[in-house]
Amino acid sequence: MAVQGRVGYVVPVDAVTPREAVDLAVLAEHAGFSGTMAADTFQPWLPSLGQAPHVWSLLGALAEHTTGDFGVGMAAAGGRMHPAALAQASATLGALHPGRHWVSLGVGEALHEHVTGDYWPEPPQRVARLFEAVDLVKRLYAGSAAGREVRHDGTHFRMESTRLWTLPDRPPSVLVATSGPHTARRAGRSADGLLAVAVRPAQAELLLDRFREGAREAGKDPARMPAWLHLNLSWAPTEEQAMRQVAERYPMAAMRFARGDLRSPQVVEQIARLVRAEDFAGRLPVSADPAVHLAEIRAYLELGYDRVFLHAVGPDHAAFLQAFGRDVLPSLRDG
Repeated sequence: MAVQGRVGYVVPVDAVTPREAVDLAVLAEHAGFSGTMAADTFQPWLPSLGQAPHVWSLLGALAEHTTGDFGVGMAAAGGRMHPAALAQASATLGALHPGRHWVSLGVGEALHEHVTGDYWPEPPQRVARLFEAVDLVKRLYAGSAAGREVRHDGTHFRMESTRLWTLPDRPPSVLVATSGPHTARRAGRSADGLLAVAVRPAQAELLLDRFREGAREAGKDPARMPAWLHLNLSWAPTEEQAMRQVAERYPMAAMRFARGDLRSPQVVEQIARLVRAEDFAGRLPVSADPAVHLAEIRAYLELGYDRVFLHAVGPDHAAFLQAFGRDVLPSLRDG
């Protein structure tokens, strides 16, 4: 998988229509962003955001209108998507767009995964399920490429003997999305790469250290493995607007508890009414000044992350892309 830039774009799939998402990915590429990420969601976090398209269908359209790499951020294997189904969807995108597609798997969140009515496991079981899924997807890729059928009878998943019949020449990279150091270490041992999610610099450094440690334990070279970071930020033309929009559109950033067990946008909306502006301090960069965001991005790149994918929480992504393409990306291209 060829990667040509250090800053990627996170499409706001829960806040725009599928057609608008494709158009924004095109604008991002024209602005100088390298690569596109889209989350696998079933519901928006807030009712006011209003969208939740099927991410695999969306990426098929998006890839036809862009030339950079693209992937699913934080897909979860469980009752909604069996690892075999995830592997088939990812392999098909890889076959359609050789060398451009990757996938990251995470533990999932009840908001998106409970909809099938399955039991929602406790955090340790979610982590165990994640790595069983990573192992199964990678085994299915490898076995299918060799013309062999693969069978699985595990703790969380079962699969009868089968193979994938549509494959790219090289399987998509499988990253693990996490904010926990224990999971990052296991990712180094088991996955192809790391996607650090919703972490601040000190925690991000710990995650990267643990990831590299796990890779070396497995006899792998961490320098040859993708280490990426998903960064939430709030930019707007004015400071007041930047603060107002993060409170209105991304109150989850201020919640001091794990939100993985929240089950409906309406519940998130009710909890968000308790959020105050001061609760966001130190949680994500909030500023009208592009230099503030530039410094934040640089901090992660200097820690050793290969790429930072930007998720802007504001409503006007066209303005965000224009501003960052003009005032932020040029300073990072030679980094």
